[in-house]
Amino acid sequence: MNGEISIELPMDGKISCRFYLDECVIYNQFSAETHLIGGVGAEIFNVISKKSITRNQLLNYIRNIFIVEMDCDLETHMDNLLQEYQDLGLLVVSMNYSA
Repeated sequence: MNGEISIELPMDGKISCRFYLDECVIYNQFSAETHLIGGVGAEIFNVISKKSITRNQLLNYIRNIFIVEMDCDLETHMDNLLQEYQDLGLLVVSMNYSA
């Protein structure tokens, strides 16, 4: 059995995203908190606001649009952001299993 990590906005519709240039403003109706997110984080929400995506698809997308210095570990940075946003209730990261 193989697993694939899926990333999406919560299905309850309680997260609102608005995009302005290279930043994203996210409002969480549950916590009444507003978050201003830029850079890689804004692109994560830009992608998942349109459709759910796998972690590998997201990583490939991010690698294609960001030019990073060789000492920057983009994969670790993205994973840290995903964990932070999941902890805040802004997105859902889940494992999908296929037979």
